[in-house]
Amino acid sequence: MVAVVGAPNVGKSSFVNRVLGRRSAVVADEPGTTRDRSYAEAEWAGREFVLVDTGGMEPNVKVGLQSLVTMQAKVAVEEADVILHMADARTGPTEADSAIARELRKASAKVLLAVNKMDNPADESERFGFYSLGEGEPHPVSASHGVGVGDLLDEISALLPEEAEAGEEPSLPRVAIIGRPNVGKSTLLNRLIGSERAVVSDVAGTTTDAVENEVEVEVDGETERFLLLDTAGVNRSARRASGVPYYSSLRTSEAIRRSDVSLLMVDAVEGLVGGDLRLARQIEDAGRSCGVLINKSDLVGADEVRRIEGKVSRRMTDLKPEFVSISALSGAGVGDVMPFAARVHRAYSTRASTHEVAEFVNRIVERSAPAKGVKIRYATQTGTMPPRFTVFANRPEDLRDNYLRYIENELRGRYGLWGVSLRIRVKSSR
Repeated sequence: MVAVVGAPNVGKSSFVNRVLGRRSAVVADEPGTTRDRSYAEAEWAGREFVLVDTGGMEPNVKVGLQSLVTMQAKVAVEEADVILHMADARTGPTEADSAIARELRKASAKVLLAVNKMDNPADESERFGFYSLGEGEPHPVSASHGVGVGDLLDEISALLPEEAEAGEEPSLPRVAIIGRPNVGKSTLLNRLIGSERAVVSDVAGTTTDAVENEVEVEVDGETERFLLLDTAGVNRSARRASGVPYYSSLRTSEAIRRSDVSLLMVDAVEGLVGGDLRLARQIEDAGRSCGVLINKSDLVGADEVRRIEGKVSRRMTDLKPEFVSISALSGAGVGDVMPFAARVHRAYSTRASTHEVAEFVNRIVERSAPAKGVKIRYATQTGTMPPRFTVFANRPEDLRDNYLRYIENELRGRYGLWGVSLRIRVKSSR
């Protein structure tokens, strides 16, 4: 575990993106863009490690959102084997850098000091003032240009603990918590994992990056493991936005594509709105599965919750998701969330035998035949995640959409494919 910490806007996320070779973290000129701590697997010179991006530390701030961000960075420091303290060459050593250095002296992990924004390799004079922080050699880097990053990674690799022998493990299924800003996603995440893992604040848009955490859940007597993703809230105007809101919406879209199950949180106080339906459409288009969590249900009556449930059923007809009513703040119903997600994932992974599918489709065709002259000869499942079925007919071009929807609905009911992006393809039987 390698934690990248430092004052706001010194280039921590730019460094993380440079190491990973992709835009994993949101980067903007605005200080405080990163707020939660964000984990990503990295590799250098044959050594694998977890790289942790953090928000800007301001140890002297004791209240407000920034104090919560600083707390997140401190948790990353406690978890880390190596701490990379990053400073800004253009500002020189600041009081914030000194406060962070004092904080890091309490840590048990090894600390490296990096001076970022050293864009001219021929002139390293700006780094010398950072010896005053008492953290040893200030390593010059330019995250935006890649200068000195390889040398710094060599230093980090040398400080990593010896690797334990471990067998290859299959990748864990991913569950993304998505929804509009301030609907309670981070509060639910912290409830599910039992720690202050994500920043929670009344300020809408607190989370900007997708945050991962591993959880275990017992379903039908068996223990299952999942990677849980908290995501940024997506505003109605995200498509027209710029800067952090725009990139945060991209992160949410990416989290939907990377996840197997998306838990769509709906605010019971505001009800089902257009933004919720747009997110459901993204899940369907990505070929993923969905469960709906009606949050803040303790703030409205049971009749209102039932009204929202009915609206979900009427409006989300492509996915036909099931729903669970919860209160992330009080904890009511939260114990049902991960078993619910596990059930959705099992439906998403459904594999039925060829014979069973063929027999079932034959029965529903006998009950309600397609248009005159059209004969369905055969049906089979051709894929999972999402479940894909192929129907063979003598005149596939004459199979109407409403009849295919009839087959889809019957398959959903037979195999419990609620909330799953089900795909049906028609091919000629000739």
